[in-house]
Amino acid sequence: MWQNLIKQILVFSLIAPLLTGCWDRLEIEDRAVVLAIGIDEANPSEAKESSNATHLLNSSAGANKDLIRITVQIAVPGRIPLGTGGGPGSSSPNQKPIWVLTSVGKTIDDSLMNLQQQLADRLFYGHLRVIVISEAVARKGIANENDFFRRQPQVRRTVWMVVSKGKAADIMHATPQLERVPTLYLLATLEHAREMGKLPNIFLGVFFSASSAKGQEGALPLLELKKESNIELAGMAYFKNDKMVGHTTALQIGHYMAIKQINPGGYSALQKIPGTDTLVIFTTTHRRSRISTKIKDGKVYATVTCQIEGDFQEKSNEKFRVTKENLAELEKQIEKEAKQGFEKFIHQTQKEGSDIFGFGEYVRGTQSSYWNKQIMTKQEWQNQYKEMFVEVNLRVKIRRIGTKAK
Repeated sequence: MWQNLIKQILVFSLIAPLLTGCWDRLEIEDRAVVLAIGIDEANPSEAKESSNATHLLNSSAGANKDLIRITVQIAVPGRIPLGTGGGPGSSSPNQKPIWVLTSVGKTIDDSLMNLQQQLADRLFYGHLRVIVISEAVARKGIANENDFFRRQPQVRRTVWMVVSKGKAADIMHATPQLERVPTLYLLATLEHAREMGKLPNIFLGVFFSASSAKGQEGALPLLELKKESNIELAGMAYFKNDKMVGHTTALQIGHYMAIKQINPGGYSALQKIPGTDTLVIFTTTHRRSRISTKIKDGKVYATVTCQIEGDFQEKSNEKFRVTKENLAELEKQIEKEAKQGFEKFIHQTQKEGSDIFGFGEYVRGTQSSYWNKQIMTKQEWQNQYKEMFVEVNLRVKIRRIGTKAK
């Protein structure tokens, strides 16, 4: 009898914890769902906007630290359109689907805590899709931002973190005509650019991984707000440790993707057929690349062998007849100019000591004895990357011309 009673008590003790699965539930109506966050510099005079929710009385903590301003887009329950029709999920054109709020603080957490003082519902980051950092903040360093988003369990690693040429708040307040929810339009801009071969897959998690590697640096998309709330993909911002040290042009994104063998191709180049005044458009469709390293006389040498395939899209003179001869000359000309562009781009990053291509990871993987004796640390590789010799071997093949040829 006692044995049966003990067994029943034991079974109840094991089952009881399973009956409390909803003790910490938080209804969606009680959450302030954050869709996007913008981070800018703030002037010292704007400190009075802070609610001082995190400041002890007469405390001088962070007195010498610059202020930052965050701008967040919060979804308004019931106003996010769920389809193209006028059903229950749609909202009136006069009702904004998002609520844009701003706050200042010494750090990201401090700013968000001050913002929480203005809200009845708890901030929720599980649906955060885009983080926009102004170039001014990025150049000063984003160590605090990286640390906060790494430790925040609600933030997914598939979030896009981007750098804005102007103020991040301007992008947060943009009202694009093609999408009623600005965050979704910004997200579509980045996702579609990736699908069309105009942007590599550099999510937040990829940026964290590259920045943490000993032989590589991170890069983020660089956006610029144009008139009529158009958002342009202007290039990539590249970093050294946690500070932005430079940025690429839009076409150099294609160079980066070619070196890293990221497909599909999506960038085009305007070229003149040698010996003529006829202009043509060459569009990359596929890339193949191989990176090799060697040690010679105690120095690192790298070789990038790249093959680019593309199509002949357009010509300015319809009367001009394309032949195999001038097509071969055009391939050689594209090879020459692309090789110069690749080398200039690599030298540009070498000047800043920012190895976004991951040459150091190839050295660490294939020349491990040299790495363990001569390099060892990320800082030492940054110094050696500036002096590393890189050879680029490039081959261009035009597969389709889309017009008549002899």
